[in-house]
Formats: sequence, structure tokens, C-alpha cells
Amino acid sequence: MAKANEEAVVSPQKLTQDLWGVLAAQAIITGIELDVFTTIAEGARTAKDVARRAKSSGRGVRMLLDALVAMGYLTKKSEKYGLAPISDKFLVRGKPSYMGAFATIGSLTRQGWADLGEVIKGGKPVEAVDAEETGREFFPKLVAALFPGSFGAAQAALASLPAKTRKGINRVLDVAAGSGAWSIPFAQANPDARVTVVDFPEVTPITREYAAKFGVGGRYDYVEENLRQADFGKGQYDLVILGHIIHSEGEKWGKALVKKSFGALKPGGLLLIAEMVPNDTRSGPVMPMLFGLNMLVHTAEGDVFTMKEYRQWLKAAGFKKVSTIQAPAPSPLILATK
Repeated sequence: MAKANEEAVVSPQKLTQDLWGVLAAQAIITGIELDVFTTIAEGARTAKDVARRAKSSGRGVRMLLDALVAMGYLTKKSEKYGLAPISDKFLVRGKPSYMGAFATIGSLTRQGWADLGEVIKGGKPVEAVDAEETGREFFPKLVAALFPGSFGAAQAALASLPAKTRKGINRVLDVAAGSGAWSIPFAQANPDARVTVVDFPEVTPITREYAAKFGVGGRYDYVEENLRQADFGKGQYDLVILGHIIHSEGEKWGKALVKKSFGALKPGGLLLIAEMVPNDTRSGPVMPMLFGLNMLVHTAEGDVFTMKEYRQWLKAAGFKKVSTIQAPAPSPLILATK
């Protein structure tokens, strides 16, 4: 009898919410595309005012705003709307923390996920962005969207280091640097620091733009090559950064990157790895596990790897010490010492 009662109280609510999750994501993306968060920040408070600014139907905007209220991105008092703290910080255009460009990632990956079943059956991606030709086109679209989140996590990583260690970071190698989000805080913290970037020539203009914007552009050098073929040098750097690149490279090339990074570091040098890291049983958290599926859809060899695996790779490469850093990121950052 008890068993029957237990079965009776199982609710489909979680299943329903998860299946409808794509609708919630599209509502946020549409709010960003119509600039409703910035419009409200600038003083528009009613659906009619927002609709006028967005050049959209009053009925449609009212229903969108109400949905965003229910989701916790807007507030509502009578017929007037306001910004929830998360929207005020991350969805108002022009703020340094603006993450509106992050919505473009959804548009870049959405079609591939529609074919997830076929990808799983065949074991081949919709389009392999880890292939050089495709990557040269894909990554310039991606890196600017990732800047705010990565920049904040890099600042946290920097702050976690002892002052003496921070001062000793004079030579930095930023591998697949993208926008430079992971290295710019280190360059800002030490006026003597010089950063070498390894990335595709299609991407480095974005790095140059951001480095200049943050006042450190004159201390950046560029190696415009495929990172798999690039020579990282020997014993030159105090810090090597692998910021969200191993997942698209996969196990073979990920291990090669760790090994090349070890060789490029001076004795006592640091390797900083930012990644989506599942638990050792690969049973969660949700975001890394879904991101692993994203690698299946969009790369030939990409995957997510556990801390146990990273420790094994780092030890095999010769690193003496491995620790983690808590940061505003999907997973803790990994710091290894040569």
C-alpha cells in the first residue's frame, strides 16, 4: 500500500518544465533582440511605451513582458514594469557586464540540437567547429559573446592568488585567447606583464579590440596559427591560460595542450584551466552534462572531462600541484603548478 501511495505522488511537473525550457530561453532571447531590458532601464515603464520603442505590437509586448516577470527577469507593479537585479546587471546594453551577445550562442547551436537524435545515432556532428576551416568562421562569432562571464571569472582567479604570485606573473601565454577575457585582468594587474596570444588570424582582431579597450593593447603579441600546430616555446612563461578550449579539442588534443603548456612554463609557473567539469561519476551537474552533448552535436572529438581525468593528465605532464579556484563560472577553475 505504501508503495502505491509513493507512486501516486510522483508529479510530471519537472518533466513539463524541462520540456518547456526551450520556450523560456526563446522568451529571454526575444527580449534581448527587442532591447526591452535596455528600454525599461531608460525609463519606459508600460507595455505600450516599450512596444512603441520596440516597434512591435502592444499585445505581443505585453505578453512577453508578463512572461519575463513570471520568469524573474522583470518586476511588475500595477501596469508598470521594472528590472529584476539579474537583468539590471547583465541585460542592459552598454554596461560592462552586459551579456546580451550571449544570446547569439543559442542561435548558433539551435539548429544542431534539433538534429540531436540523428547525431546520436550516427555519432557524427552536424558541423565540426573543431575543424580548422569551420572554426575560423565559427569562433569569431562566439568569443565576444563569452567575454563578460569569462572576464569576471578571470578576475576571481587573479584575486585568489597571493600578492607575491600576482607580481611574479610577467609573461603570459593565452591559448585560443578569443576576446582576451582570461588574460586581460592579469595584464591590468601587473604593468610589466606581457601577453602572447595564440589564435586564428580571424579571431585576433577581436583580441586586439578588447585589449586596447582595457588599456593593455600595447603589451600584447600575437601568434596567428592553429593552436594544434603552434610552437608554444620552452620555459618562457609564468602563466599559461587554457580558457574553455579543451572541451572542443577533445581528449587527444586536450592532453597535447596540457603537455605543450607544461613545456612552455618556467619552473614554478602556473597553468590556469577554465572548463565545464562534471563530477567523477558523470551524473551531474546539469550544465556540464548538457554541454557535453553540445560537443557531440558540434565537434568531431569534443567532450567534457572530470576533475579526476584532469588530475591524471596534469600529473602525467609533470605538474607538481593541482588545486581548484571557486569563481563565478559554471565549474571551479583548475590551477596547476609546474
